[in-house]
Formats: sequence, structure tokens, C-alpha cells
Amino acid sequence: MSDLNETCTVCGKDLTNAGGMARLYHDGKAYPVCCPVCMDLFQRAPKRFASGERPKTIVDELLAEMQWKEKGHW
Repeated sequence: MSDLNETCTVCGKDLTNAGGMARLYHDGKAYPVCCPVCMDLFQRAPKRFASGERPKTIVDELLAEMQWKEKGHW
């Protein structure tokens, strides 16, 4: 458990005294993340999230990454 006042680097969730969080490292600094989705997003764009940028919502972030190869094909 963390005794520090921390928030998830990706979504901003309060992690104060949260169990089960992880820390990912970028350029020698630890960044707390709250869940596997935030972990995946941080790993895709660590510089972006390390600089403090956060998506409006996680769903918006995931949808922005989707690129359809051909219209009508999943």
C-alpha cells in the first residue's frame, strides 16, 4: 500500500492508500498507474503521459488509436 498522495499518471484516479497499483518507469522516474488499461496506454506513449498530458476519457484515448484499414471491416 502507498502512504503517498498519488494519482494515476494516465487517468488521474486517486491512488492514496490504494492496493494493487503499479509503477512504470520512464527516463529513470516512476509513474503510478491504476489498472492494466492505463498501464497499456502509458506504455504506448510514455513521453506524452510523463509530461502530464491526460486524455478526456480512457474511451476517447482508445478510440483515437483505432484506425480502420478498410471501411466496413473490423
